[in-house]
Amino acid sequence: MNPFTERSRITEPARFTGRWREVSMVFERIERRRPAMVAGAPGVGKSSLITHVAQSAGAVMELPGMRSLFLDLAVLPDAGTCVGLIVRALGGVGQTMDDLELAMAEEGHTVLVCLDNAQAAIAAGWGESLLERLARLARRSVPVYPGGIAPPGAGEFDLLLVAAAGREPPQLSEPFGAVTLGAMPATEVRLLCEAYLDGTGVEFSPAEIRELGRLSAGHPAYIQRAAHHLFTAHTQPGYGWRAAYLAEARERPVPGAPLPPAVFSGEGEGEQFESIYGEDGEIVEGAERPEPPRWHMESPAALAAALAPLLIAILALQVSGSWPAAAAALVVGYGAAALATRRR
Repeated sequence: MNPFTERSRITEPARFTGRWREVSMVFERIERRRPAMVAGAPGVGKSSLITHVAQSAGAVMELPGMRSLFLDLAVLPDAGTCVGLIVRALGGVGQTMDDLELAMAEEGHTVLVCLDNAQAAIAAGWGESLLERLARLARRSVPVYPGGIAPPGAGEFDLLLVAAAGREPPQLSEPFGAVTLGAMPATEVRLLCEAYLDGTGVEFSPAEIRELGRLSAGHPAYIQRAAHHLFTAHTQPGYGWRAAYLAEARERPVPGAPLPPAVFSGEGEGEQFESIYGEDGEIVEGAERPEPPRWHMESPAALAAALAPLLIAILALQVSGSWPAAAAALVVGYGAAALATRRR
C-alpha cells in the first residue's frame, strides 16, 4: 500500500522526521519555563511539530512523570471549555484559572500543554486572553524538584506551554518565543521519504528525492503529495507521476499555501526542474537557476581576439623601432578582429 497518505498532522512518532532546529528551539524555550509559539504557512507542519513535542518531551527533558496534553482550539467554543478540559485531565474540577492552578499543584508532576490552531481561538475573540493567562502561569512555574515532582501540599506547580498559530505569530502582551517553520531542506526531505518507505520494498533514488524537493518547494504537504505519485510510479510502470502531481497541486492546492508559479514551468515536457536549493540547504521559494551569460562561454576567444593585435603591435615596434609602424599594425589587427567577429 502507498504509505504517503498523510493529509493532516503526523501522530505516529516514527514518521516525524527532521525539523531538528525548530524542535530544539521549542525545547530550549520551555526548559526555561517560557512559552513557545510555532508559526508558519498552512500545511507546513505546525500541528505535527507540537504533537511530536508533546509525545517526546518527557524523554527529552528526562521527566518520566510529565503529563502532556494536546488540545485543538479550533474545535472548542470558549476559553472556559479549554481550561476545564485541562483541569479534568489532571483530576480536578472547574473551568477557571484558579481551578487549573489548584489542579496542577495537586498533580505534583510537570504539566505540558500544547495548543493547536491558536489563530482560530484568537479570531473567535477568546484565544488571546487564554494564551496570555496561561503564559503568566508558565512564568510562575517552579521547576526545582527532582523528576519534576513536587512534594505533597507544597502548593507549587510546573507548567510548560507550547502553542501553534497561523502564518505569523500573534501579538500578545505576554512574550512567547517565536519558532517559524519554513521549507524543509534537502536532507530532511530525504529522511522524510526514508521514514515512510521503510518496510515497503520501494526506494527512491537520490535524483528522485531531489526532484521531490524541487516540485514541492520544500513544503511538507506537497512533499507528501508528490511522493505519493512517485511511489505509484514505482509500483505501476508507465504512470506519469509528475503530470498527475502537478495537476493535483494546481486543482487542489493546500488552502492558503499555493505553490510558486516556477514549479509549474516546463509542465508536460517531461523535463527535470532546475534546483531551487540555496547554499545553506534551504529551498528558496520561486527561485530559478539563471542561464549562464554568453560571455562566460565565449570569454577565451574574446580575450584572444583582444590581445592578438596588441601583441602584433608590440612585435612590430621591437622589429622596426617605429611607433607609426606599431600603430598601423594595431589598427589593422583590431580591424581584422572586428570583421571576423561580425562575420561570426
